[in-house]
Amino acid sequence: MKRYFFLLIFLTILPAKVYAGLFAEKIMQLESDLDQPSDIAVHDDGRAYVLDGVNNRVVVYHPNGKKDFIFYGDKKGLNQPMGISIADEQVYIADSGFHRIAIFTLQGEFLKSLLLVDELPPEPVALVVTEGMITWSDRRNHKICRTAVDTGKTLLCWGKRGESRGDFQFPFQLKFDRDDYLHVVDVLNGRVQVFNHQGRYFNQVGRFGLEGGELYRPNGLALYNDQYLLVSDAYRGTVSVFKNKRSVGLLVDTEQKPLQFSAPTGLTVWQDHLYVVDALNNRVDVFRLHEYEGGSLTKDTRADLSQKNCAICHLAWAPDYSTDEGEQDDVPPVATERMCYSCHHGAVLDSRKAIGRGEQHPDIHHQREEAQNKKISPAQNDKIPKVFPLLKSASTMRGKKRQLSCGSCHTPHTKDIDKADTLYTQHKNPWLRVLNNDGDLCQQCHESKLDDVRNTKVPLSGINHPVGIYLKVPPGDEKKYYATSEKLHNGLPESLLSGGVTLGRDKQMICQSCHQIHGATNEALTPLNFDEGQLCAECHDRQHAKDKKDAKIKGIHPVNIELEKSLKINGNEIKKITCLTCHSIHNGEKGTAILTINDQDGKLCSNCHKKYDAVVNSDHDLRVTAEKYQNRLGHTPEQSGACGICHTMHRGNPETPFLYAGEFQPYKGKEPALERDRICLDCHRKKGSAEKMIVTHFSHPAKDLILQSDPKVLPLINAKNEIDEFGVIACITCHEPHRWEPEQNENTQETLEPEKILPKNKKGTVLNSFLRRKGIKGTFCINCHGLETRVKYKYYHDKLSRDKNIDYIK
Repeated sequence: MKRYFFLLIFLTILPAKVYAGLFAEKIMQLESDLDQPSDIAVHDDGRAYVLDGVNNRVVVYHPNGKKDFIFYGDKKGLNQPMGISIADEQVYIADSGFHRIAIFTLQGEFLKSLLLVDELPPEPVALVVTEGMITWSDRRNHKICRTAVDTGKTLLCWGKRGESRGDFQFPFQLKFDRDDYLHVVDVLNGRVQVFNHQGRYFNQVGRFGLEGGELYRPNGLALYNDQYLLVSDAYRGTVSVFKNKRSVGLLVDTEQKPLQFSAPTGLTVWQDHLYVVDALNNRVDVFRLHEYEGGSLTKDTRADLSQKNCAICHLAWAPDYSTDEGEQDDVPPVATERMCYSCHHGAVLDSRKAIGRGEQHPDIHHQREEAQNKKISPAQNDKIPKVFPLLKSASTMRGKKRQLSCGSCHTPHTKDIDKADTLYTQHKNPWLRVLNNDGDLCQQCHESKLDDVRNTKVPLSGINHPVGIYLKVPPGDEKKYYATSEKLHNGLPESLLSGGVTLGRDKQMICQSCHQIHGATNEALTPLNFDEGQLCAECHDRQHAKDKKDAKIKGIHPVNIELEKSLKINGNEIKKITCLTCHSIHNGEKGTAILTINDQDGKLCSNCHKKYDAVVNSDHDLRVTAEKYQNRLGHTPEQSGACGICHTMHRGNPETPFLYAGEFQPYKGKEPALERDRICLDCHRKKGSAEKMIVTHFSHPAKDLILQSDPKVLPLINAKNEIDEFGVIACITCHEPHRWEPEQNENTQETLEPEKILPKNKKGTVLNSFLRRKGIKGTFCINCHGLETRVKYKYYHDKLSRDKNIDYIK
């Protein structure tokens, strides 16, 4: 009896067994414009194949860390692939978006693809290849399957969604150990399950939780020296180390501090090198692994969490939670972008093109400085409905003001989920707080932007770019509310769709047809830049031109013009003419084509075309003299405004100068007319808009004459129908059709202000009536006519002033 007692005492005083841990020495970093990579495979020669999923490519690195080459897949390309593996001198890719496994040579040459089939098209996210069999995890159906490489036939599948042994909640990374046991990361169950080669459950490593040896959002998986299992946590940013299935703590650096990453999604071990794919940092960190003596095994004695399913997102509800664990900007973990990204990077749902890159809708994590000295937009007076909860953060610039977070718009506890629809077919549940079946969620907060061409109860026409326009083939002769461009009858251009925008359920324009709430290219949240009209041009290509020459060919007002001197329009400094010089997408003047300034009185045009608004209320303002006239577009002066009745900005005829909006009638006069005079004669004729002022005599002799004049004083027209120093006399030689009074006083040389209001049909004289000059002083007419110049000038259009029997006219 005493002997046993002694033995018990002896055992209790023995020191605890010391177990080996791992530390990592960083040796290099792989970067090459990666965009949220997901996985990596290393060939026997040390070349690393990084799956750059958002860019739909594979980037291959030399063992020294330098980029070797890139390949993109077959003609079909890749579609947000998630997993990569190398076996038998071939590269295998889990091409999630195309529901297939694509196979390539080591040089990136496409060999073949294996299309995967199930009741719901599988979404393979990881794979491993052994002995001619591909074992892959199916994110969508919560299964593990085995497919033959040579036949493409799937021979075995197991698993379903659940929490029991052999069930999965989004299986991800896979690895076989030396005994042919398959280790599978079970993401939302917080564990690694182990199966034999026939898919029979054997045991598990780790469990859901926050304590040592527990996993919260496991992702990456690697085996080292046949003893160590490394599991990365995409939310906590750490790598847990297990030896012989028991935890020995976290992977540490050379100073014994836990390694910390942003979102480690993939792990691979090659020889003694550990490759960590850090998705949010857009890189791969490479370490050399070393064993060290220390740490202790973690006992698995705690009962399952009673609130595990809630704690999957509500980290703060876990019993071992501390504020150091997950709070970001003093925001509860459930509302942080890190929490959202830990599932949406592709392990559960692939939203990488939307989050983790580009510009995001402003919220507590994506704040913007308010523009200084900027005109207040009506949107700043909009109110956020109570259905969208706001958060308060003490560490932000506006700490006293509650702000939006991810959880303000999104929640897994969606009401009326059976009625919810999604604008994106790949999303089965948008998880929004209010139904967004037609993209109207935006207008819940942006009430001032509420507009729909089909909604007669909201008369805001002209303020916003119209929504509600159908982008499909009109039925029969129906044209109202349908896009006028036949190109748009097929929907949005692919260049916009690939950027993440969409139409409504009935193929109508909605807010999200131009705006991508997540992952946009700019703060305006558009899929393409718009400052030089790139976004506008995708739909309105007829109205867009790359330069003046292109604009002339199309018959439109030129854009993309650098100004020699900047000017201000509506308080904004303009250095280059673009679409947005004249148009304001959300702050247009009511009743206009979303123009920055109302164009009825020519104020918009006169910003560049100085003082041309002097035509307002003159006889050339057809609102005064020909209110019933209609141009070739069917518009009246009241509809088009003072400038628009004669000029069209985007629907001109390339053969017609000055973007003329009228429709030329055959000239039936007796005198020969220059091409340049046709615009004038089109109105000053019988049945023309100016038939009370018909001009019969207007030609000037030109035969055997060489006329020369300063184009800035009295311009001449050359043989190319252009203004020149040498040429012949045309209507515009003496007349400036946009100003009633001559601009300058001959005696004082001072600029005169145009008359603001003229009586209707004011009769002109030779001293005004749209003349460039009031008299003959300084004109080239004196060179030929001498003392007769004043009479010739005053009675130019009078038959009596013309010399008889002289025919100098060609």
